[in-house]
Amino acid sequence: MPADAPKWGAEYKKMLRTYFTHTMSLLSHTTSLAVEQNTVTLDPGINDAWGLPAVRITYQNHADDIATLKWLQLKQIEILEAAGAKKIWPHPVEEFSASRHLMGTCRMGNDRARSVVNSHSRTHDVSNLFIVDGSNFVTSARQQPTATIQALAYRCADYMIRAVKSGELS
Repeated sequence: MPADAPKWGAEYKKMLRTYFTHTMSLLSHTTSLAVEQNTVTLDPGINDAWGLPAVRITYQNHADDIATLKWLQLKQIEILEAAGAKKIWPHPVEEFSASRHLMGTCRMGNDRARSVVNSHSRTHDVSNLFIVDGSNFVTSARQQPTATIQALAYRCADYMIRAVKSGELS
């Protein structure tokens, strides 16, 4: 609920009568530019329930991503105003934002120092390990990433079959 929305009582009921079946939200998709300091590592001081080092995720949006999010939010407000919205509750644009499609943590590339997997999704350091998901994207896909991930998975599977047949992969 928006910060200025009533949370209880008669005013809350009035708000529900007014807005419950008359609301909409807009969602935009933008990129998440690569930031060299963003990492997924094992925490040396914190263990999980099994006594193993816990995962530490270090993430910060690129300054251009924040600017893009603010621009997109202004466009969304313009759309809602043009549609005749009576009340608009914009969410704050913050340095950290949640996403369902973060990509790039195991990026694909030829340079072993700057990437995790090669063009066949095979890791540079562990020859029998393949990573096939959105993490090997260099940056966000234009839309939902599922079709691209599937295409990369099929390409990786074809490569693996050829590598096994040729004896390169056991």
